[in-house]
This record gives sequence, structure tokens and C-alpha cells, in this order.
Amino acid sequence: MSNPDHTEIKFEGEEAESGFASPTLDLIATAILIAISVAVMIASFRLPMPGDIQTAPGLLPFIVSASLLIMALGLGASAMARRNAGVRIPAFADRDLPTDLRSLLLACAVAAYIAALQFLAFQQNFNLFGLNLRLTAFEPATIVALAMIIHASWRGPIWITTTVSIGWTMVLSLVFQLVFRIPLPGSF
Repeated sequence: MSNPDHTEIKFEGEEAESGFASPTLDLIATAILIAISVAVMIASFRLPMPGDIQTAPGLLPFIVSASLLIMALGLGASAMARRNAGVRIPAFADRDLPTDLRSLLLACAVAAYIAALQFLAFQQNFNLFGLNLRLTAFEPATIVALAMIIHASWRGPIWITTTVSIGWTMVLSLVFQLVFRIPLPGSF
């Protein structure tokens, strides 16, 4: 694609007109992110280390949490600078109730999905075309949760969201079972 006007094209972010959040909300988010980062860093440090530090199972979670901690500190510093500069934005200014309800629905769907995998665990082994396959709680729970999430984000026909959910779940399930040989969550 060419730009016939030769004007500069500038990426302005996901929501160019949204601006910064309230410094108060950013400080609350900073505190939550710091708490999560520190908790994961402590938990990953407590994991047993079978070999040297390069093979420690907690190394990657520790590095990811440390980077999240650094980003949270940057967010907090930015919020403090804006607050000290006199920026006063009401904490809940310009809230959009339908968007907030959709976000709440998404959070509830993810929580229900995790609970379903935890509490509805089952496993059924079967043979299909000479392949030993395993049906676990992962498949039905993922299909339902994914269909709900897709439907909440995109108001298309339910048959399309369900078809996409079934297709992707089955493909991923088969790849993890047959290629990677990794057991899926929701089994024993």
C-alpha cells in the first residue's frame, strides 16, 4: 500500500482518544500488580530446583514476574508524576456501562471455566481410527466458555460461535494429545 499524500502515518494506540486513566486508578492498579508480582516471585523461588539455576522450573515465572514488577513500578511512577502535576481526573469518569458489563461477563466466564476444570474433572479414554484419545473436562468446558466469550465480544450468530469453539477446541486438544503428548487440564 502506498501513501499518495506522503503524510506521516502515526500509530496512536488502541484507543487514540482515550488519554490516561485517573492517577488514582493507576495507583490502585500498581498496588495490585506489585502484590501479584511479588507473590509469584516468592512462589517461583520456593519451587524445588532439581539441577542448577538454568533448569529451575521457577525461573521463567520469576523472570516474567520481575518484568511485570518493573512495568508496575513504571506505571506507579507515571501516576505519581501526573498526580503531583495536578492532574485530577475523577476515578470513574466516562464509564461505559455496556462495556463494563461485558468485561464483568468475561471475568465471570473465565472464573467459571477455571472452576469447571477444577471441580468437574473426568476422563474417558476411547479409540478412534486406531488412535488412543482421551476426552476430559477440558473439551466441554472450553467449548462452552469459548462460545460465551466469542458471543460476548462479537454478536454473530450462535451457530458460528459454537462451530468455531468446537473446531478450535478439538484441533488444540488433538495437537496437545497426539503431537505434544501433554495431558490437558480437567483430567485425573
